[in-house]
Amino acid sequence: MLTALSVPVAALLPLVGGVLGPLRWMLVPSIVLCLVGVVWLLVAVMSLSPSAVLRGVALALMFAPMIATPLCAMQASQALVLQARGVSRSAVVTRNEAHHGKSTTYDCTVRYDGSAAPAPGAISCGADDRVGERVQVVRDPAGLVDPEFDWQVRAARADIAFAVMSEIVLILSSVLAVAVGAVIHIVARRRAATSYHTSGDAQTAQLRRSSAG
Repeated sequence: MLTALSVPVAALLPLVGGVLGPLRWMLVPSIVLCLVGVVWLLVAVMSLSPSAVLRGVALALMFAPMIATPLCAMQASQALVLQARGVSRSAVVTRNEAHHGKSTTYDCTVRYDGSAAPAPGAISCGADDRVGERVQVVRDPAGLVDPEFDWQVRAARADIAFAVMSEIVLILSSVLAVAVGAVIHIVARRRAATSYHTSGDAQTAQLRRSSAG
């Protein structure tokens, strides 16, 4: 019972971890929360799903939102911090570096107007950002989060919507899997009890016939 009640709590941890992720001193707690939430959720749902088919379906439904929820939450959290605290500065893209892995990501180096040297660090960007392109960079003066281009900050509403939708799907799919598992378990117990009583009644009737004979 406690395991079933813990499922929604476990499903919330990736969201909380994603929200904390952009805060530089909270990176390690963020990763820990996400990992604990994912492992906890998987163990709880798998242990409460008596059918291999149900476990497979639950895992398929939960896989995408488990990944999307923390990622979207990180993007939304960073953009919201920059909206609240950020300062916009004009800059020029001096380099766009591609990183190839399971997916291709891009990091841009910029030089702020009035500065002779490129700014330290890199900004997450896209393949369409070209060297020499003029951009607006929003940065937190205290360095609470990494800087972003202004169009990324303006996209915070979409990131929030995706994070919330992913979290809702994650909670619903995990709770539904647990509920279906509970129904299967209850039905199996009732069938076993019915079979036991039927067998007992049959044995009693046979004994009575033997005694009568």
